[in-house]
Amino acid sequence: MRTVPNPTSLLRAVAAAAVALIMILPATASADPSPPYRPAFGLDVGFNGRVEQIESIDHFYGPGRIRGPRLCQYYTGWDTAMPDEDGNPRHPSGWAANTAWLENAQASGCDEVLISFKALSSADLPEEFDPVPPTPEEYREAFAVYADTDWESLTGYDGEFSFAAWNEPNLNATAGNGYPSPTPGAPSVIGPRLAAQYYLAARSECEARGCSVAAVNFGSNGGTWVDYKTNCATAEVPRDELCAEPGEHNPDGEGPSYLDQYRNEIHNAASDFGLPEGFRPEVVAYHGWADTNAYLYGSRYCSGYDDCLLDRVLYAFSGSWGEAEIWNTEDGVGQPGFFSHEEMTDERQTDGMAYMLSLAEASPRYTRLYYTHMVGSPSRLLLPDGEDVIERPAMKLLQRAAVGS
Repeated sequence: MRTVPNPTSLLRAVAAAAVALIMILPATASADPSPPYRPAFGLDVGFNGRVEQIESIDHFYGPGRIRGPRLCQYYTGWDTAMPDEDGNPRHPSGWAANTAWLENAQASGCDEVLISFKALSSADLPEEFDPVPPTPEEYREAFAVYADTDWESLTGYDGEFSFAAWNEPNLNATAGNGYPSPTPGAPSVIGPRLAAQYYLAARSECEARGCSVAAVNFGSNGGTWVDYKTNCATAEVPRDELCAEPGEHNPDGEGPSYLDQYRNEIHNAASDFGLPEGFRPEVVAYHGWADTNAYLYGSRYCSGYDDCLLDRVLYAFSGSWGEAEIWNTEDGVGQPGFFSHEEMTDERQTDGMAYMLSLAEASPRYTRLYYTHMVGSPSRLLLPDGEDVIERPAMKLLQRAAVGS
């Protein structure tokens, strides 16, 4: 396995050179500073968020497909497409928001939409919230209904769909998976084995439909990057034998992590969902905020398993699990709630972007990055300028990574 080198001084030099070059150019949307950063391969770059985010992606991609496919991500409730007993949408507001978003995805030229399910759409009414997670059978039925809905007839969207079985199942957070913590510090409402069963249900439904489903997709903020640890020597054992032998990175004999149990459930339950013995995910998603935010705070830099979330992902998904593509499905430079607009200066954002993109070179299996946000938040890549916008210097680095030249 290839670990991620400590790139701090190099990245700061790269960022400084990029910023210096940018500063001598006019601050307009057409300025192209051609920064010295060059990724080793073209990275597929996508964008997350509501309608106003996706409406802005033209500024990144420009005409044609020179910067790769237009990838867009939407978060919605797990049962958004389910009808009630009268045949009407179970969640009228969530259904309407989903429909409007897909209409905009078509208008914005999205080639593929990644649908990431959670407990409740942000558009749904609070009284529709069910604090009890669905059973795997309920989830599977709702997934099949969503996947079989004729969205092209309803919205005009004629692109591809891919799926993330559940958004941040390891976190008790209304903004993530939709389930608030029952008590401070309580285990996740969605346990790792249930989360794995949701993935297996979705992946099984896609077997005949030809759609892609990303496994894992855990959150990483607030210290939860520990959920990505590999504490057990192997996941390929019966459930009651997990962590009977500690892994090489577990000298203190800790019990199985969230990811240990998740992988172990895939190993044990795949055949229950009609998947072959020895099944392994083709796509693994993770949220890279923990590495990016730690770098921006100056608290931790990626140099190996002990201090790098991505390295933990690559370690866990090696060996018989090592064929999976790695998608970073949520990341950005200036996460809301962690940084203010004033703190995220152009120089600091460019530095952080260069660091984030350097991690994408850790493995050729790292093929996608979904950026949050284009507008609005401190991570924004576009600044309002009257009726126009200004492209921030960091976006030039991201565009170069997508071109890969």
